Amino acid sequence: MVTTAKQVNLSQGANRSASVKNNLAGKLARGGALAGLGLAGLVFGGLPLLAARRILYPVWADEYLAASDGTLEWELPGVQPEGVVFEGRDGKPLGGWFVPAPPWVEKPWPTVMLVYGYGGFKEQMAGYAKTIHEGGFATFMFDMVGSGLRRGEPVTFGYKERWNMLDAAQYLRTRPDVDAERIGALGISMGAATALLAAAEDPGIKAIVSDSSYADLQGMVQPGVRAFVGSRALFLAPLIVRYAETMLGMKSNEIRPAEAAAALGDRPLLIIHGDCDTLTDPNSAQRLYNAASGPKEMWVVPECGHAYAPVVAPEEYKQRVNKFFQRYL
Repeated sequence: MVTTAKQVNLSQGANRSASVKNNLAGKLARGGALAGLGLAGLVFGGLPLLAARRILYPVWADEYLAASDGTLEWELPGVQPEGVVFEGRDGKPLGGWFVPAPPWVEKPWPTVMLVYGYGGFKEQMAGYAKTIHEGGFATFMFDMVGSGLRRGEPVTFGYKERWNMLDAAQYLRTRPDVDAERIGALGISMGAATALLAAAEDPGIKAIVSDSSYADLQGMVQPGVRAFVGSRALFLAPLIVRYAETMLGMKSNEIRPAEAAAALGDRPLLIIHGDCDTLTDPNSAQRLYNAASGPKEMWVVPECGHAYAPVVAPEEYKQRVNKFFQRYL
């Protein structure tokens, strides 16, 4: 067979074209692989890290802080809350609002510490202070990590917050108008978990109301990621938790309010939970109740979401909480 010069040129051109295509395909494949690695790095590295930071540094209080001049909105005429600053065990300051008991209550007063929830701030507890004031008690709202004078620090879901609460209890014992033998606590959501953890370490906290607490933090991972980051991030939950644990230097399985409830001994516990709570499983209330061995009560509020009992049933909430503290403080 005779090969012409034209056929040779066509063959060489075809080979060059195939080579160019192969090189282009190789570059595209390498580029796709690098893009895939970059996307994987973003999904499995960057996004969980950003989500962890978003969870540990909530900014819900920013609007309030921007509009507030540092005073407490208070609705009871003739009662003047006292702003205080006390020192935490780490040497850093904590701010607080102390509300005296009604005039008809003799000093030293029984006093209830009020513990706010995730992303909150002490001033949020003014409504609870008003409710409990009407029952005959002094109340104390105070900063915890991530808010007030401790703004900028990460929230730790009760792990470090319990130390702030222990410092608040110790501060109250220095006041001559507070009966050190009659100090109780009411906590909301994360604040309820904090109250249980702190009371387990401080037998001087005599009675605890736990409103919408989780039984253990690990059970909060899926609903917490869904609520604070979004349902699309659920598949990243294990990585988000790992990043958060690394940033905090702690493990989520160290936060177990149910074990704290078991450590209360003969101290009374009132557990409140909404039956429609989608953030903290109502089963947590039953687990806390089962763990406690002292005097205990449980009120599961019908048609009530997370921490909404004072809204759904305000009068019953007031009566139950005040009756509990009046009985045990």
